[in-house]
Amino acid sequence: MKKIVVVIIALVWGGALEAKELDTIYANEKMNTALFFPERIRQGIVGNSNFIFTFNREDGQTLGFLKATKGEDSNLLVITTDGNVYSYIISYAEKLDVLNHFIELSERIGNENRSKPSVTKTPVSVERQLVVRKEITQETKGSALSDNCQKLLQLPERKNITKRKKGVSLSIKNIVYEEDLVYLQMEIKNTSGIDFEIDALEIFKVNGNQNKKSSYQELQLKPIEVHNLPEIVKNGGVGRFVYVLPKFTFADNEKLMIQLLESKGSRSLTLMRRL
Repeated sequence: MKKIVVVIIALVWGGALEAKELDTIYANEKMNTALFFPERIRQGIVGNSNFIFTFNREDGQTLGFLKATKGEDSNLLVITTDGNVYSYIISYAEKLDVLNHFIELSERIGNENRSKPSVTKTPVSVERQLVVRKEITQETKGSALSDNCQKLLQLPERKNITKRKKGVSLSIKNIVYEEDLVYLQMEIKNTSGIDFEIDALEIFKVNGNQNKKSSYQELQLKPIEVHNLPEIVKNGGVGRFVYVLPKFTFADNEKLMIQLLESKGSRSLTLMRRL
């Protein structure tokens, strides 16, 4: 790997990343460049569309594949399930001298959990009126986002979009649209025999199929409000909560992806659906 000096001064996820020399990894469209990480991959992002990084999100494998077409150099950012962050320069090459890269723990540039914030966000101060669903209320003037979320939790469930894995299920139960907001009511049910402690629940808009060679992109949708998200779902228990997101739309081949990660274990759940 060719080494390029890059000074990182930004703060990422509350943890300062240290200045570090970044290695260059080469790829092309003919061969798979394999990257083996010390822990399972949680997220992988490339900075340019002529590069594609794929990994098995469902099973949480440590192996990822990088492919490229001719174009400008870019960067690859990978976060593993233990919170470690890895960053590389990626470049196109006609001939690849190295096809398999075994990543060492010492190559990490930092850890996102160095100063981990609380999952629950502070409610926005601007009061809003929920106007789309009359079942929630006829007059919501003066109510805060949290009040709207609580009312939504009391409504009959209109949807049952569910993903189950090893006794844990993640479901979308209601979707309510405001003029510039989306209220997403979800549920986590645990019948696995073991308590499920939540590390994170993240929502993305994804485009493409990561199992194909075509371009795959994902954009994280950051919530304005998180209401009633439990820290732990006991065995036999159910947790119901609401995420309030900025309004979004889907183009062709775009889907909503919700990823649930366990804090003190290896279990993860990914619900993907076109809404």
